[in-house]
Amino acid sequence: MTKLELSKEDFQINGVSIEFPIDITVLKQALGDYRYTKKQYNHIYTWDNLGIMAFSKEGEKAEHLMLELVCNKYDYCSKDSFSGEFLFDGNELLHYYENNKSQVVKLFKGDKTGALILNKTSVWFDKEDEIITAIDISAYEQIEKPKKTTAPLDPEFKSFESLWQEWISEVNKIVSTDNDYYNLTDGISVEDIENHSVLEDEIKIPSALVNFYKVQNVDYDAVTSTFQFGVNNWSYELIPFEDIKEEWNSIQDLQFEEDDLPEQEIDFEKIRTNNYANPKWIPFATGRNGDYLLFDTDPASKGKFGQIIELQNESWDRNIVADSLEELVQNEINNLRAGKTEHFDFIIGKEN
Repeated sequence: MTKLELSKEDFQINGVSIEFPIDITVLKQALGDYRYTKKQYNHIYTWDNLGIMAFSKEGEKAEHLMLELVCNKYDYCSKDSFSGEFLFDGNELLHYYENNKSQVVKLFKGDKTGALILNKTSVWFDKEDEIITAIDISAYEQIEKPKKTTAPLDPEFKSFESLWQEWISEVNKIVSTDNDYYNLTDGISVEDIENHSVLEDEIKIPSALVNFYKVQNVDYDAVTSTFQFGVNNWSYELIPFEDIKEEWNSIQDLQFEEDDLPEQEIDFEKIRTNNYANPKWIPFATGRNGDYLLFDTDPASKGKFGQIIELQNESWDRNIVADSLEELVQNEINNLRAGKTEHFDFIIGKEN
């Protein structure tokens, strides 16, 4: 039976010491004869009866090893699945992975499964429908990201700190911090503000929103994310600060020619617009269906600066759902405390 052992000291396959990139002759010594396939960007070495593949860019040294737990149908894939033993720091690998999720390292943005790291070696898990189908082994070189310093809060927005803490506390009672969709990150930096706060000419992200993101920001996720608002039976996910301009541009692309404008049923005494959307409405939460929550920086005579507008794409409804950002967040906190957590059903389901 094939035996892989990754320890703090070394990595061995069937008693043969392995170092990345791995000389193909060393792999042959450890695993025996292989089947060779040449692709445009890879040389692939396959041990059909072992469920193991090696990938090499140049054909002499392999940068990646792949253990196939579920066989694929590509011509280079192994005929049998991996049925050997893999010890990670003296523990059975899959058991260790399931019981030590706090040690898992995300290798790239959107990485849902992550990798275990030991002795400068990465062991990454590929999943389909919650089943681990393959294990990728390669060298791991930690890239130090430059540390950004969170921009200081302006004094008049100090209350955002306690507001965020209340919100985080209630969310954490529902969604665990190691959930795949838990997307909280550090607050934005001065550099972030300089690079992303101007949308067009004189249109800028207002100070209240900027300071809100100074406390905490969020990561983008292609599926869903934890920090969201339940409004009118729909979920609106907080937009990462650096993506607000892109979302704002998407809204501007939907503006109509004057002759093509449909009739709008809007409270024009509070909401100022003569088109699909007022360019001075700043999106900060998205329904992922063309609907948004917007921070209003240009209200009508009886409206309030900073009122929150729900823009519904298909119906053209434009409704004020809160008088301020603070009220919106507090409403969300109150709803969570009251047990209104339906918008987390999918996320919670993924924990089980």
